[in-house]
Amino acid sequence: MTPQPEAAAHEPSTARQRDLVALLIALVVAVVLARIVSTLTLRGAIPTPVLQVLVGDLSVWVPLALGAVWVLARTGRGTLARFRIELGDLVFALGIVILARVLDVVLAISFTGTTGLTPAPSLGAPDVGFLVVSAIGIVLVSPVLEELFFRGLFQRILADELTPRTQWLAVVLTAFLFALSHLFLGSATTALGGFQVFVTTFVLGLLTGTLVAMTNRIGAAVVAHVLFNAVAVVATWPR
Repeated sequence: MTPQPEAAAHEPSTARQRDLVALLIALVVAVVLARIVSTLTLRGAIPTPVLQVLVGDLSVWVPLALGAVWVLARTGRGTLARFRIELGDLVFALGIVILARVLDVVLAISFTGTTGLTPAPSLGAPDVGFLVVSAIGIVLVSPVLEELFFRGLFQRILADELTPRTQWLAVVLTAFLFALSHLFLGSATTALGGFQVFVTTFVLGLLTGTLVAMTNRIGAAVVAHVLFNAVAVVATWPR
């Protein structure tokens, strides 16, 4: 038999394109819902801080999760197995966290004169329930869901649509989409703050995406994302 050209395995697929569109729609819905919830919160329509956090998180998590489940139902079981982590992966994950956090601190100092990793001033005793609910979402739920959505599904499917020579674009485009979504979903109130969020998350996405592309596993990317977020939560926790 005549061997098939290497590019044949990466021919465009209607099914894969449909999956990419479904994931993009899920992301757009998440951004729109988050914006609506933010507006309602500012108007006082959502009464308590804990409820505001829960509704805000769910407005993002539910569309992303539904999009991921829809794609997983067709693409199958192999994606979940990629959560496996090997010891060498953890070394790279730690390096990613250090690089991304150093970049974030350098940008913060350049723009504001502070690291941005200090506890926010508060009057009276902090709302522990609010802090715990926020921390669980930021440190655990969001990193797992986002890495599955962006690196585990979107990047992998996009890479399969590209030729071997252009598959690096899947990492770059996924990182760009990852950063853009955080820009729209973030709480930056200034242009420089938005720029900092975009650059930091873009670099984080590039690094985790490269690791996933090299290992074909997303477990270490999840660990890096968890640690990256955990540093901010621990550093800004009220004392």
